Formats: sequence, structure tokens, C-alpha cells
Amino acid sequence: MMATNKVRVGSSFEIPSAANQHESNSFQRKKRRLHADQRAQLTYQKIIAERKAEKEKRLLEKEKRQKVLEEYTSIKRRMNKALSKKNRRGQPNLNAQIEVLLEKIKKREQSRNKVDGFMTDGKTRSLKPNEFHYRCNYLYGAASLLCSQSSGNIGLETLSKLYLREMKELCLVEMIRLEKDFGRTICKRCKNIFIARLDGTQSITVRLNKKKQMVRTCLSCGAKKRFLRNTKYLSRNEQDQYQKETAKQQKEVSAEAVHHTFPSSN
Repeated sequence: MMATNKVRVGSSFEIPSAANQHESNSFQRKKRRLHADQRAQLTYQKIIAERKAEKEKRLLEKEKRQKVLEEYTSIKRRMNKALSKKNRRGQPNLNAQIEVLLEKIKKREQSRNKVDGFMTDGKTRSLKPNEFHYRCNYLYGAASLLCSQSSGNIGLETLSKLYLREMKELCLVEMIRLEKDFGRTICKRCKNIFIARLDGTQSITVRLNKKKQMVRTCLSCGAKKRFLRNTKYLSRNEQDQYQKETAKQQKEVSAEAVHHTFPSSN
């Protein structure tokens, strides 16, 4: 009797547990279906929004093209009208043509000066130097220093040429345009920097020919460069020296002015 009672009690407890498990599984399935429906709705809304944005973009581009075409046709019509106008002698009226052309140039300048919907003052903005500009300046400075210290030392000369080659490759990769002063201080054949050495020897000779041209000769490879004479032109090294001299002269002038305004009490 005890065994049969135990079996009955056990069987009576097993049936509701299976029903609860079935209900929980069905609830989880419904929950998953709801999540899947929500995800599908979100993706559908996202696709609709993207299509709407693309359609608006296409409409804006179409309106822009139509506006440009209308402006062009109006200018062309006015130009043809101005060309058809003639004065009393039967010659074409040039004043009307000039007015139309001036108006066209003015509109073109306004469209060029307009950047991102804002009008600029027409001045070109100088770009800020980045790390590649600083690296180029450093390589050029290191190469010029080594070249100035290499009085007959082949190792320092080859190292300076290596720095110059690295600078040229960096400029080519990063699309950096070198200044004219850089090119004028470097020999194109042997990549030698035109700078005085520590022992007093020079790297170039400059003379005037019969055509009043400056002939620059590299003493290391013998390459010659001819260019017109310009007394106002100063190379990079000469510019630095000239700036130092002018600063020194300004200091002397200011010191003399102070001395004259406040003389000594001797």
C-alpha cells in the first residue's frame, strides 16, 4: 500500500510541472516573435528613411541643375540680344556686350567666394603646418648642418644627401609643394646644399656672363645654372643673415634714441 501511494503521489506531481514548462516555452516563443517583429519594423523604418533621404538629395540636385541651366540660358539670351543690337552706323553695340560680360564675371567671383553657404572676403587662407611640414623642415635643417660640417668628409656628405632624398620622397607622398628657396639652395645633379663649409671653402661660384645672366656653378659636380640677375633676390641663408643684421641695426637705433632722450648726468 505504501508503494502504490508513493507512485500515485509522484505521478500527480509530475503532470503540472510538464504543463508549466510547456507554457513557459510558448511564452518565450511569443517573446522571440515579438522581438523579431520589432527588429523587422525598425529595419523597415530605417530603409524607408534612407530612401526618403536619397530621394530628397536627388530632388535638390535636380533643382540645382535646373537653376544653373536657367541662369546659363538667361545669360545666353541676353548675350544674343546684346549682339543683335546695333548702333546708328550698323555696327554691333559693344557697350551692351561688355555689360553682360562684366555681370557674368561678377557672378562667377561671388560663386567662388561662397564656401559652405557663407561668403568669404576673397582672400586665400594659409594652411596651418602639420607634422609632415615640420618633418621636412627638420630634414632640410639636418642636411644643411651636416653639409656645412663636411669639409672633405664623404660620410657626412652622403648622410646629408640621404636626408634630402627622404625629404623629397616625403613631399612626393604627402603632396607637399616645396618653396623656391629650397630648390635654389640644392644642386639638382649631385644633391649638394649650397652653403659655406667650416674651413671657409665655398660650394658654388657665381659670375656674370655677357648676356647679363647669373651663372651658378656647383664646385662638387660642376653643374651650371643660368638665371636672370635680380639684385633684390636673397637666398634662404642670406635672408636669415639679413634679418639678423636688420634686427641688430634696429636695436642700435633704438638704443641711440633712448640715449638722446635720456642723456647721462655727467
